[in-house]
Amino acid sequence: MLKLLLFFLVLVLLVLLYYRNALLLKFPSLNRRYQRLPTIFSTSSFQHDIEEGLTSETFDLQENIANGDSRAGLEDSEEIKHIMKVEGLNFDQARLLRMQRKFKSNNIDPLTGLPRDPKLVTFS
Repeated sequence: MLKLLLFFLVLVLLVLLYYRNALLLKFPSLNRRYQRLPTIFSTSSFQHDIEEGLTSETFDLQENIANGDSRAGLEDSEEIKHIMKVEGLNFDQARLLRMQRKFKSNNIDPLTGLPRDPKLVTFS
């Protein structure tokens, strides 16, 4: 009986390990402890982001290049590209979905942008 239970536990762990990336995308709160640190020497640039399809009419990166922006490109371009590929969304939809997931993992209502803290007091 113990061997069967141990076998089942190992099998479940292997399945979770195999599907960990999909699980982290579905449940972003599992991954919120780890934040990517900003890098000083990045290989990304706004030109590279444009070539990767990370621009649109509502979020035009050509202006950044024209204005000589010294930043190293989009901050979370890899995550946005991954969402675009997995979910089959365009750039603007992927940015929106990423932001909604980030809000949700920080206990912020993605529709209103207000914190879900029960002690929150707002004045209008």
